[in-house]
Amino acid sequence: MTATHGKAVEYWQLAGARTLLSPYEGWSKRIPDDAAEWRERLFTLVRGLRTASEDGARHPAEISAELRLAADLFEAFPDGSHKALKNLPRAATEERTPGVLREIADYVDNWGADLETFCARPMDTWELSLRFPRFGQILPIYFGQDGVAISDDMHDATSEEGIRMYIEETHPRCPWDLPSVVAECYQAMALFHTEHQMDRFFSSAAMAGGSGTEDFTDFFPLFARLCVEHLRESHSPLWEPRA
Repeated sequence: MTATHGKAVEYWQLAGARTLLSPYEGWSKRIPDDAAEWRERLFTLVRGLRTASEDGARHPAEISAELRLAADLFEAFPDGSHKALKNLPRAATEERTPGVLREIADYVDNWGADLETFCARPMDTWELSLRFPRFGQILPIYFGQDGVAISDDMHDATSEEGIRMYIEETHPRCPWDLPSVVAECYQAMALFHTEHQMDRFFSSAAMAGGSGTEDFTDFFPLFARLCVEHLRESHSPLWEPRA
């Protein structure tokens, strides 16, 4: 890759690589030189990304291509000065970064696990977070950890009022946004079976979100119901079969 070509690469074009390498994000963190270490750490994330691809997210091949592009850029810009390389982790031995990124790309392309190995490893926070891209924004913005919607005039809002505020601010994009929010509500109810699990995950481990005045076990069904009701009342019909 030439330096001229490299300058055409935008920051967002390496978003998938950043997601995969997110456990190593931060000034004091580096990707281990030992492949066995990063394979162990990235196993669940690769599994999660493959699962997400079945739901329409990036295909793993796209992410491996991004890793190879990042490797090319690190070779052209060893100091990491290229704008697309911002927030992209480097290897513990910095000059090995291009090679390590290509090794990880090969791991993503060739990742495979027998059924026993696949199922034996429990999901971790990083993998589960891939399932809640919208809640990662919605819960911290509209519902703080103190249990109220974050807005100057909404400090005493109920959960229902906070949800309705979100729906109102989403309108008229609702047919494109709310179905995915409903899906995340049901993913949460399927994956976390107790209030304690939900609170630990959504309020601290994965994101600084809240559930307003309700417990999460009541909040997610309420959120899903209000979204569906709004779509039926304000946007129906969304689709009509052709004769």
